Formats: sequence, structure tokens, C-alpha cells
Amino acid sequence: MALDRLQARGRALALYERYGPLLTQHQRDVIDLYLRSDWSLAEIAAHQGTSRAAVHDIVRRSTQALQEYEKRLGLLAEAARRRRAVERMERDLNGLRRRIAGLEGTV
Repeated sequence: MALDRLQARGRALALYERYGPLLTQHQRDVIDLYLRSDWSLAEIAAHQGTSRAAVHDIVRRSTQALQEYEKRLGLLAEAARRRRAVERMERDLNGLRRRIAGLEGTV
């Protein structure tokens, strides 16, 4: 259960890092405190001079917006696809290097 929350928080942070500039300044301020600084909703509310419920609403709406941006633009999914492709190419290259080294040893 805790791992699921940690993974969800990590994904939300990745979405924020990619799409954060598309949020309003107020949303960015709240999400930054919540995700990067790990402040509680109550701490953010006290800092902002508002209610915990209002902060919860901003966090909820902001994370929904970030998820919607990813759904429409797919930048995180594309980055993951490219990362997997690079890893495959690196494995292939290392295999070729081993084969070349083996061939050079037999020459």
C-alpha cells in the first residue's frame, strides 16, 4: 500500500516537472510545497492562510490537470519509450563490442 502511494507521488512529481509550467502560479506554489517539499495539506493551508480543504482541492484539481496534459500530449510516455529504445541499443552495442573483442582475439 505504501509503495503504491510512493509510486503515485513519484508519477505526480514527474508530471509536475514536465507540465508544471502549464499550471497557474498559485497551483505551482501549492504543488511544489506538496510534492517537492513534502509539506502536509495542513502546513500548506497555514502557510497560505487558507483552509486545508481549499488546499486539498487545489492539489486534486492540479494533479488532475497534469494527468490530462499527459493523456493529451504523452510526453512522459514518449520519454519512457525513448529510454527503453536507448537501453536496447546500448545492450546491442555492448554485445557487438564483445563479439568484436572475441574476433580480435582469434585473429
